Amino acid sequence: MKRIVVIGGSDQFYGRVQQAFPDAGERLYRWFENLDGVTSLRAILTLDPAVVVFGPDLPPNVALTVASEFDRARPDVSIVIAARESAIGVEQALAVGVRGVLRPDSDPKQIAHVIGKAFHAVQARSTKAPRSEPTRVPKSRVITVAGPKGGSGKTMVSTNLAVGLASMAPRGVVILDLDLQFGDVAYALSLKPRHSLYDAVSTTGPLDLTTLKVFIAHHRSELYALCAPEDPARGEMISADSVSEIVSLLMSEFRYVVIDTNAGLSEHTLSAFEVSTDVVFLADMDVPSVRHLRKVLDALDRLGMTEHERHYVLNRADSRVGLTMADAAKAAGISIDIEIPSSRHVPVALNTGTPLLLSNPKSPVSRALRTLIDRFATAEEHPIRRPMKWSA
Repeated sequence: MKRIVVIGGSDQFYGRVQQAFPDAGERLYRWFENLDGVTSLRAILTLDPAVVVFGPDLPPNVALTVASEFDRARPDVSIVIAARESAIGVEQALAVGVRGVLRPDSDPKQIAHVIGKAFHAVQARSTKAPRSEPTRVPKSRVITVAGPKGGSGKTMVSTNLAVGLASMAPRGVVILDLDLQFGDVAYALSLKPRHSLYDAVSTTGPLDLTTLKVFIAHHRSELYALCAPEDPARGEMISADSVSEIVSLLMSEFRYVVIDTNAGLSEHTLSAFEVSTDVVFLADMDVPSVRHLRKVLDALDRLGMTEHERHYVLNRADSRVGLTMADAAKAAGISIDIEIPSSRHVPVALNTGTPLLLSNPKSPVSRALRTLIDRFATAEEHPIRRPMKWSA
């Protein structure tokens, strides 16, 4: 039985909501407890709400924050906020999934109108896209970007790869930062996430998709990100088994899961390899990098991790360091698939937190990255690629 749940607000406000829906009975529920993050969110969802109303006593910034978490975790639930017009902007509210805004002194007629529209929006979505009909491509593609050497450009490649895929599959791509001690995905995307992978694996009770969505940040390119913790000590507390669980949940929701890793072969990176459909191996134009890549490939072969498709990328391929591309390929015993040239635009993009595909889409590096992206796009996705541009 779908409910209207009212959080916060005075007795007078709740009384007007009751007058607006005199026949609601148990379908109208008043939440008295404090909001304390994920625990409250999960408890509210057990009430099976269709509409959640944030009363005027709840600070607008808190209401917007919780509304955003609801939108990520359960977009099928409509949110209505009661607040002064000067305290909350309509565009700001819509950006976090709010379906209606009420004045604190709204009369029962206006309350019934706004909440009624939000309720009907839930019904329209469920009628248009019933749960029994699949709405996603059935198979998810997990792409791990790996390299044996630090500073080889993994984060640059993984973030641009994710942004490029998101241009073809909007809201269908998530990037997971598995450099758990010094991950820079959030910085490279200019994100300031409220939560991290540590928060996701530390939640009490069994972790499900609804809970996981609360910890995922949204990027303006219609990309999602589950970032590494700020504190390196917290990164050490994340187990490899929990990483496998997280990736499995992400696979059930997203068309593409892009994983950025740390240097070498950590236990977490091996967990990512086990569930990957594709691995992008990255090397620099220097002998140690290429030799280490060969060792990684040999180790994976010995472990029997060979089911994924491998893609070999040579970064800074035009560097004049006494080594040719042919030398690099021969030393690693591989055939190079993608060559990414050197460019001063790469560090500029990383320093400003704007992926190169957005800040400089016509650069030679961006063209090389698009070649890599095209290796993962299906025939159906190619025609819907959107222009690569940044909108502030």
